[in-house]
Amino acid sequence: MATIKNAFLRHRILDRCFRERGRKYYMNELIDIINKETFYYYGRNISERTIREDLKYMKDSEGYSAPIIKGMDGHRAYYYYDDPEYSIMNLPISQREMQQLADTISMLSRFKGLPDCSWMEEIIIRLEDTFRLNQSPRGIVSFAQNPYLIGMQYFPILFDCILKKYVIHVSYHKYRKPTFLREIHPYQLRQYNNRWFLIGSEPKMKGLLPLVTLPLDRIDAIEIAPNLIYQEYYGLDIDEYFSQVVGVSINIGSRRERIIIKAEFPAAAYIETKPFHNTQKVLDRKDDYIVFELNLIPNYEFETLLLGYLNECEILEPLYLRKKMRERALKIIEKNH
Repeated sequence: MATIKNAFLRHRILDRCFRERGRKYYMNELIDIINKETFYYYGRNISERTIREDLKYMKDSEGYSAPIIKGMDGHRAYYYYDDPEYSIMNLPISQREMQQLADTISMLSRFKGLPDCSWMEEIIIRLEDTFRLNQSPRGIVSFAQNPYLIGMQYFPILFDCILKKYVIHVSYHKYRKPTFLREIHPYQLRQYNNRWFLIGSEPKMKGLLPLVTLPLDRIDAIEIAPNLIYQEYYGLDIDEYFSQVVGVSINIGSRRERIIIKAEFPAAAYIETKPFHNTQKVLDRKDDYIVFELNLIPNYEFETLLLGYLNECEILEPLYLRKKMRERALKIIEKNH
């Protein structure tokens, strides 16, 4: 995606130069202009070869079919548009591009309940009507989604409050406990295991927990608190914060640990192709097993995920985790003997 975006940035600069009739743009000038305007994005200089490839693409029918003329000034070549009114920015979108756009919007529209997304359906209808896209084959990509998740009715207001930086009062309950009120400064909506969570800060808990996690299915009501000042989050980047764990819960004060797991086949193949965590790597590989290393903060979600493979795995390190998982396995046996 970045490569496509960067190429279009160069094409747009070239387009501007080729339309100008007040001066001649030689190759060395085009290179200088592009490097001055794009160095911030690339962090390096663009070569003449790249610019020549851009010219070739812009002239080609697979690109823009741009009317680029190569004029000669002695032995030096300069470039301009044969038609000064032409611009790649004025080109209509092709039917193929419209089809791709319609497919993309259709996929986005699967996320029901987002605020102010009624425009998606209108655009899809207009695209289908204009380009007869309603005759296209059925969708190629399908997302697993449960539209009946409890608490999803709060998604739009939470999304809006995060966007507009509103403090909220949340009526919240724990399992089999009465509802109580919480002041939350919302920062992010996060999904794990087909369940949505609100990530935010809670002033009265800030000394213990820099961030709190609220499952949407435990929220009973939400009310905006207009008289309270929104507290920005200045801690570790939230995505980085959760990159240390599997799921959405963190044991405050805990550190990443080196975890070594010896997995036999076929579990080893599943674990390798669907890693537990982004830090997972292979330490050793044999015909009948693979040894994996992970560096994360162990939590309940990781333990539960690991438990599903333990009949074909051995936890080599740390020993306390090995013991803890053994105790959970014994409870399973006790409950199901």
